[in-house]
Parts: sequence; C-alpha cells; structure tokens
Amino acid sequence: MRSSGLIYYVVLGIAVVNVSTASILVRLASGEGVHGFAVASWRLVISSAITLALLIVLGGGLSRLLSNLYDLALMAASGVALALHFMLWMHSLAHVNVAASVTIVDSYPALLALIGRFILGESYSVAQYLGSLVAFLGILGLSIVSYTGDLAPPGGNPVFGALLAFGGMVSVSVYFAIGKVMRAKYSTLEYTAVVYTIGALIAIPLTILANVNLASLTPKAWALIMLVALIPMLGGHTLINYVIGRLSLLATTVPILGEPVGATLLALLILGEPVSQEIAIFMALTLSGIAMVLVWEELRKQSPYTS
Repeated sequence: MRSSGLIYYVVLGIAVVNVSTASILVRLASGEGVHGFAVASWRLVISSAITLALLIVLGGGLSRLLSNLYDLALMAASGVALALHFMLWMHSLAHVNVAASVTIVDSYPALLALIGRFILGESYSVAQYLGSLVAFLGILGLSIVSYTGDLAPPGGNPVFGALLAFGGMVSVSVYFAIGKVMRAKYSTLEYTAVVYTIGALIAIPLTILANVNLASLTPKAWALIMLVALIPMLGGHTLINYVIGRLSLLATTVPILGEPVGATLLALLILGEPVSQEIAIFMALTLSGIAMVLVWEELRKQSPYTS
C-alpha cells in the first residue's frame, strides 16, 4: 500500500514538471502572434482527439456514460469549467507576468478545501480554514502589486490579468471537484475523453466569437501548440486525473503546488523575466497558506486528536 502511494506521488511529480512548462509555451506562442484563446482551443481539440482515439483503440466505450444523463451533465460542466480555465488563464499571461499569473491560478487548493467541506462533505480543522485565508491574502497582495504596472508584459493590463487568472482559478476548482467525484466511477480515459471534448466544443465557438485567429499560424506556432497539448495537457492534466481517482482531493493537489516555483524559474531562465522582492513575498505567503491547508489535512488524518 505504501509503495503504491509512492508511485502515485511519482506520477504527480512528473505531472508537476510537465504542467510547469505550460505558461512558458503559451508565452512563446504569444510571441508568434497566437492569442491565448487559440492556444486553449487547439490544446483541447488535440488532447480530446488523442484521448478519444486511445479510448477506442484500447477497447473502451462511452455507452455506460451515455446511459447516465446526470453523470454526463456533470462531465459537461467539468468540460465547460476546463475550457474557461484555459482561456482565462492563458489570456492572463498577455497582461500579467508568469510568476503572478501562475501563483494566482494555482491557489485553487484553498478553494477546494471549501468545496470539499461544504459540497463533498469532508471535514477540516480551524487551522485549514486559517490557511485558506492566508492564501487569499497572498493573492490580494499580488493583485495590489499588479496595480503598480511592474508585472505587465508590453501592452498588458496587470489588474485585468490578475482578474483573469483568478477566474481561471475558480473554474479549475470546479473542474477538479467534479473530477474527484467522476473518477470514482469512470476510468481516466472515459473521463478525460468526454471532458476534453466538451471543453473543445466550448472553446472553439468562444474563440471564433472573440474574432481570434485560429488557422493562419506560423509553423513554429503550430509546433508550440502541439507541445502544449502533449506536455502540460496529456502529460500533466491527464496524469493528475489518473491520480485524483486514487488519492484524496487535497492530497492530489499537494505536489502541484510546485508549479509556480517551476514556472517562475523557467520564466527567469528562458524568458529572462525577473522576480521582484514583492512578488517573491506574496508568492511565499500564498503558498504558505495553501501548505497550511494541506499539511494539516495530512496531520489530521494521521491523528484523530489533531484539531
């Protein structure tokens, strides 16, 4: 049992490394003139095509799911939430730097603690609620720093970018919460094939309505989009969806908190994007609050006397 748990955390570690590349690849695609909405749309289209093909090749099917309209509706809601998460977050990268964007969008474990308590019926301690408050204070601090304009890429609006990232955080929380429920009943491929497909069906029309170019892209842009679909999507989100069916909702998110650190380091090395002292302080505050929520969860499970 202990070795099996270790395997799941190894898988999560691989997922963290992979998802950490997303913001960098999106920013590089933006340099090729690709709007964040277009990256999100093609990311979902490519990943849905691959997961559907794998489901068919491996002998799986959707007949069991199609006979349960309630589960199908929940998966559809998850797909909508995933599409909104990608579109809002990826567009935020055009307005606020990687460090702030990724930290805000990755604060979702704090919200998941509330969803777990009031929707999924999980119990948490006072210390965990305090951790949620600390995390959101960190987000507030990042937003205030954003107002100075120091976090904006050329032509960006940092306040708008922070709001977009926050919307991406809320939507991904819904996506993971539904995933926790559905993965108890359906395989990873069944769940991801449906959710990714619904997400693609939502993202493409919204992108067209926003008058965003989807087709006239450079070869380098197409290569970057393919990497986004293969590495942070299939190698990141799909692995997370695999593990979320085997570990608790909060335990699954613990290793994912390494993404802001990984993304910020990659942004420094690849994009030359500096990390100011203020950003570092509020990132640390946000991550400390989230750590309080998750570490205390582990302590609470180990000892019935922990409060």
